[in-house]
Amino acid sequence: MRFDHVAIAVKEIDRAYTFFERYFPIHKRGDKTASEQVSGFFYWKDFYLGGVPIELIEDPPGQEGFVTRFIRKHGEGFHHLSIEINSLPPEVEKLKADGVRVVDEQPFDDGTMTAFISPRSAFGTIIQFWQVKDYEAPHPSPPRDGLAHFDHVSLAVRDIDRAIDFFQRYFPTRVLRAKHLSNSEGNFMLAQIEVAGSKIEFLQSPTKPVENDFVARFIERHGEGIHHISVDLKGFDATLAKLKQDGVRVVDEKTNRRGERQFFISPRAAFGTLIQVWDGI
Repeated sequence: MRFDHVAIAVKEIDRAYTFFERYFPIHKRGDKTASEQVSGFFYWKDFYLGGVPIELIEDPPGQEGFVTRFIRKHGEGFHHLSIEINSLPPEVEKLKADGVRVVDEQPFDDGTMTAFISPRSAFGTIIQFWQVKDYEAPHPSPPRDGLAHFDHVSLAVRDIDRAIDFFQRYFPTRVLRAKHLSNSEGNFMLAQIEVAGSKIEFLQSPTKPVENDFVARFIERHGEGIHHISVDLKGFDATLAKLKQDGVRVVDEKTNRRGERQFFISPRAAFGTLIQVWDGI
């Protein structure tokens, strides 16, 4: 397996693309494309951000499909994670045998196929498998210009240990940071693992009640699931200044004990996505 992309459900792809293009050094991966899958007809467009593809998805104007239904229920924002696989049927068989809910299975005429793990089974996260042709063929390297590095996807969960056990059972993983209390404010637990070649971070409330338990508030409002993405940015100061000049809502500017600076772009300003930005790469 290899990690491919993070998908974001939006009302208008062009507006969302323009936002990312204005504030981040992105590289177009493909043009806006129509696709027909078992879940319905939709449009998508993707780009590289710090070496990792971000996919934007929307319904056609005036049509109500799965993207519109998702947005009506959850608002714009993170929709799914996508992982390429060389042979999908054995993986689906294993998941189903364990009682994991698999939805939207679909083979295509070109020999590719896809299936999704339901968020009900994966800690609020939709996970797509995509069986690609010629999996062992050389994989194109993402463009790297030294201006940005996509660091991780962060999931808010109730139990980090259970989440890690799940990913270790069904994906190639490596523990990068064991579960521990945050060294900053001490108001959350975190752990990080590598999943199919990309970093996934888990956030959990501490075992004892604390002030500013943002993980508990997030889960109470949205349920478990993707909380934010994290990007290291070389043009940190210039980007921060441009965001503020444009009136884009920036929150939680801070410097940690190691002198590393960060801020978050509010999901209210970024199509439902919380984006963490660190200084430097």
